Amino acid sequence: MKSRRSIAASLLAILLLSPATANAAPPAPPREDALSKIASDMFAKGEKAWMQGKYDLCHAWFLAAWSIRPHRQIAGNLAACELKVGRYRDAAEHLAFLMRPTPDGKPTPLSQEHRALLDEAMAKIAVVQIDAEPGTTVALDGKIVGQAPLPAPLYLEPGEHTIEGRSASGLVEKHSTRFDAGTQRTIALQPRAPQAAAPPQAALPVAPPPVAPAPPPDTRVRNGVVIGGLALGGAAIAAGVVFVVVSNGKSEEASEALQSIVKDGGAYACNDPKFSRARCNALADAYIAEETTRNLAIAGFVTAGAALAGAALASVLWPIGAPREAASRGVRIVPTVTAQSAGLTIGGAF
Repeated sequence: MKSRRSIAASLLAILLLSPATANAAPPAPPREDALSKIASDMFAKGEKAWMQGKYDLCHAWFLAAWSIRPHRQIAGNLAACELKVGRYRDAAEHLAFLMRPTPDGKPTPLSQEHRALLDEAMAKIAVVQIDAEPGTTVALDGKIVGQAPLPAPLYLEPGEHTIEGRSASGLVEKHSTRFDAGTQRTIALQPRAPQAAAPPQAALPVAPPPVAPAPPPDTRVRNGVVIGGLALGGAAIAAGVVFVVVSNGKSEEASEALQSIVKDGGAYACNDPKFSRARCNALADAYIAEETTRNLAIAGFVTAGAALAGAALASVLWPIGAPREAASRGVRIVPTVTAQSAGLTIGGAF
């Protein structure tokens, strides 16, 4: 546990020092392959962590590379690390990515090694095939996962889940049930015609507001966007890695607490009013903390990918115009972290 805290502290130091780098001299405009190079560097770090048996860091680096470049090679390695840290549903989803057909429609069967990994993951989760009319929007626990026909089954953690199917005109069907680990089933979503709605009243025409002429493009604005995007991307990646490490630690704490409770009071100890409520509440808090930090890690990697992509596009596509009046330069980046979210605020003149 001490080694994880030291790793997390080092990565957090990188995050806190990243704003200072934004005030340095502007770097050269990134090349078109800048994102590929970043993803390759992260992939190499993930391989090194795998060889050292540091599976929490292996998962963090491969997940960061995947958020920038979703590639088949990254998917297979990421799934192997996810199995090591107990993320069986995520591993199944990334292995399913390997089975997607090629752009020319040819099937891509799994290798023997990847098939063994998928079998290991599916023994710990539930697999649900969706049978619905094409175009039906499918939602899992209130989150849209795609339109029928789905490219892959739904991989679910064991427990209660709600699956909904929606047509273009409204709710079609809803299933709420418990799914056990190692089970596979098919759920049919059959559309129901919604009630006819009254035709909307015609809105009065509104004159469009006058459009102000756009200011001429400026080189310094483009450079500021590029610098800010690179700084934000680097900081978000570092934050994502920190949150992944913390999430893995919370997952281990929850697993150890659950094993201790089962050992002392049995599988249904928390349903016994005589058993220690403090231990059961601590177990619930550990699960909540693990889920929160995992979501923050994913948000960090998605933010990093968007910021780095925006910086690369700005450096290539932003037009160069006449210079504007001199203004104070510099970029200020302030991290903002709350119990529900994390982010960065960028300000300054370019």
